Amino acid sequence: MTASDLSTVVETGTGVYVYGVVVADDAAAAVAAVGVAVDPAHGVASVREGEIAALVSEVSLEEFGEASLRGRLEDPAWLEAKVRAHEDVLERALVCTAIVPFRFGTIFRREDDVRRFLVDRGSEVAQVLERVRGKVEIGVKAFVDRELLERRLTETSPEVHELEDQRRTATGGREYLLRRRLERALGEEVERFRDECARASHVRLAAAADDARVSELQPSELSGRAEEMLLNGAYLVHAGDDGLEAAVAELGVRYRDLGVSYDLTGPWPAYNFVPRELGET
Repeated sequence: MTASDLSTVVETGTGVYVYGVVVADDAAAAVAAVGVAVDPAHGVASVREGEIAALVSEVSLEEFGEASLRGRLEDPAWLEAKVRAHEDVLERALVCTAIVPFRFGTIFRREDDVRRFLVDRGSEVAQVLERVRGKVEIGVKAFVDRELLERRLTETSPEVHELEDQRRTATGGREYLLRRRLERALGEEVERFRDECARASHVRLAAAADDARVSELQPSELSGRAEEMLLNGAYLVHAGDDGLEAAVAELGVRYRDLGVSYDLTGPWPAYNFVPRELGET
């Protein structure tokens, strides 16, 4: 059998799917909060080692084995259902305890492998748990209606306003050249505003949070919004603190007339505030 053949062999038996890690004393409450109405059908249990515990499910390697998983990741319907189930477990557990979330599809062969991980990385995981204890992640996305922004900038930018006045009375080749200059000037003003608004928004939101991260901007097909995204931020805040929500409302008023709006989501587990290597074990 060739190496290529080996890479496509479907594994059999079961593995241990890990959702994340919690404080051991909170594991029973987390499992109870998750309940049994989750996918995979075996429900969620905990594997405790010292002061921490992993939330796990037994899964079929025929479905979640390395070779099978690569193919299933190309199935949007399967992937959406499984990712939602993964997130559901984490969000239910978050109601009663801090959690270090693992990335979707983290599989160990045996329970002993999970225990070995908890022993080897226990100190690091415990530090992260302490850091996120009592805190949640809130997502904030800012969008701008480009047409509205361009209209406002045409009214308020001296350079753009002057070029627009000149273009209205020009004809022929001069009108064409002025129109091109206007397009360039307006485009530069739009980009300048986008950068300044994104920076100022993030600075204001970060001031209301314990920690902050900026992620890549999403295109419309992912964001589900026709407007252009100008900020995709994640903010770690104390659970129940409404300071970030107040900051979002403040920014909404400040930039509303320029076509900017904000979407606030969460609370979520601290996905963006866990060292990446812990979630990719």
